[in-house]
Amino acid sequence: MISEEELINRIAPKIEERIQYKIIKSIIHTLEEEFYPPEEMIRKEFIKAVKEAEKGNGIAFKDTDELHAYLESLAS
Repeated sequence: MISEEELINRIAPKIEERIQYKIIKSIIHTLEEEFYPPEEMIRKEFIKAVKEAEKGNGIAFKDTDELHAYLESLAS
């Protein structure tokens, strides 16, 4: 039969490892929320930027050739 002390010596490292894992995972989650905004926030800001762009007199190009031709016309 295993003594109580041997059992503690076997189990303690596993418990410590699980606790460390949970702490590290919690820290990573907190940092991610701090540095990477939630998707909903990004979506709202994108929609806001598109609406602001629609207000202006922006130019839309069908393809890169049309853009290139426009840029060339500005150069001359």
